[in-house]
Amino acid sequence: MTSLSRARVPVPVLVLVPVLALVLSPSVLAARSDRNLVSEEYVGATVNATVLDARGNAVHAMSSDDGTYGQNSPKVDTRGVVIAPAPHHGGVVDRQGCDPATRFLVPPRPVQWVALLQRGNCTFKEKILKAAAYNATAVLIYNNSTDKTVKMGHEGTGDTVAVMITEAYGKEILAHLERNLTVLASVVVGQRGPTKNINRGSLVFVSISFIVLMIISSAWLIFYFIQKIRYTSARDRSQKEGSSR
Repeated sequence: MTSLSRARVPVPVLVLVPVLALVLSPSVLAARSDRNLVSEEYVGATVNATVLDARGNAVHAMSSDDGTYGQNSPKVDTRGVVIAPAPHHGGVVDRQGCDPATRFLVPPRPVQWVALLQRGNCTFKEKILKAAAYNATAVLIYNNSTDKTVKMGHEGTGDTVAVMITEAYGKEILAHLERNLTVLASVVVGQRGPTKNINRGSLVFVSISFIVLMIISSAWLIFYFIQKIRYTSARDRSQKEGSSR
């Protein structure tokens, strides 16, 4: 009878409660931590470009709504003539605008102009300040490795509008400039929304915790059914022994 009673008792469910609490509590804390993160506003930008021939006639129009305003940029509409860095040092052109000798052949005031620079080799702030020194109204920085854009950080660049555009769009505009065509650009504020902050460490921990939970649950169920089968077998054997007496 004693062995039968022992077989009847599976692993108590209450034993799993503290175990699950230990597994899940870090995940819950991580989730709370994610909610406490400050979400920065994402502001998209639509960049329209019109290509003019030597007579000032529009010959081509382009548009992209994949632009992203810089984190420290004024979120306003702007427009101007697009200008890329001019050659220097024997015809060398620094498309990234990082060389101290970088210069722009800008139009006379009060014509507004927009600098076109490539990402890389120096900080966003350095690029924007270089163009701002030539009185640029805005700076378009095209990515250098992907068609996606990132939110640029460039504290201390004042009222200069800074927008990142895709690599493909930036090179398309640049191709027209290299043909000595005039390109007019207008930047329009696009979609606004919160930027989702993803804590990758918390995400990994939650995933591992879930796997551990599933393993514990599966092990408990297997042990429970083994105990149940043992109990059923012991009960049947006990009943047979009782009926044979």
